[in-house]
Amino acid sequence: MAHAVICPSCGAKYKANRDRCPRCRTRAVVVDPAAVAAYSRRLKMLGAGLTVVALTGIAGVWVLAPKATSPIVTRSAVDPLAARRPAVEAPKPKAPAKKERPYTDASGFGYESYQAGDFESALKHYQDAVARNPKDAESLSNLGQVLVRLGRPVDALPYFDRAIELNPDRWAYVFNRARAAALLERWTEAIDGYHRAQQLFPGDYATTYNLALTLHRSGNEEAAVVEYQKAIELSPEDGLFRRALAMSLERLNRRSDAAAAYAEYLRLTPNAPDADKVRERIALLTQGSGAAPKETKVS
Repeated sequence: MAHAVICPSCGAKYKANRDRCPRCRTRAVVVDPAAVAAYSRRLKMLGAGLTVVALTGIAGVWVLAPKATSPIVTRSAVDPLAARRPAVEAPKPKAPAKKERPYTDASGFGYESYQAGDFESALKHYQDAVARNPKDAESLSNLGQVLVRLGRPVDALPYFDRAIELNPDRWAYVFNRARAAALLERWTEAIDGYHRAQQLFPGDYATTYNLALTLHRSGNEEAAVVEYQKAIELSPEDGLFRRALAMSLERLNRRSDAAAAYAEYLRLTPNAPDADKVRERIALLTQGSGAAPKETKVS
């Protein structure tokens, strides 16, 4: 049993197993080693007991808590030969099988054959296309075009007519039909067709030029001059239009106007293959007054 001691500083009475006064913290003069050792053992036992209680509580919480699925692959799930086996690449997706392009597409087989000058192949393609779909206006018009290129404008006209019936406002169909009629020298049909095409596409200089050329060939020079002048307004740098205009002006005996048109042709195309002939023509047209020079064909 530890004896009580009196603190010399403050007079407090405390057990002899303490090394300091619990009131003023003055170091004890007399310390009972046995009491101190017994007190230390009791503290250690108390600490150990508290530690056991704490660990037991933590273990209980861990056991009762719900477990999350572990993302780690266990050893049993690993293929032991995986490292020795050669890696197998995933199969590459196969390219889709090449499908036949729509025959109404400008990049279709018929178009390619036509551009390559293989008109027989293009003819077969568009005939097949029309057989599959008799109401495909584009293929009907294309078939007509191929027939024209094969020198068969008479056979082409019915296909153009069918295309126009299906789509009367499509400029290309009307233009192609007028051109086929002009090749057959069916002037009224051709002129009417070009007028219609001109209405559908007023800004197209090729339509206006073809109309003027057809009027010229049919003998209507006054109307041809008007249309040539329209074509020149639409395409001022095209020398060919100036030469064609000059030829119609010559037929109308408008010599100075014809010479001026020829001069513009030479200005725009100074290296034209017929330049020398055109210069001679200008000289004849501009020489003094008198009878008009005999018309010669300027090729």
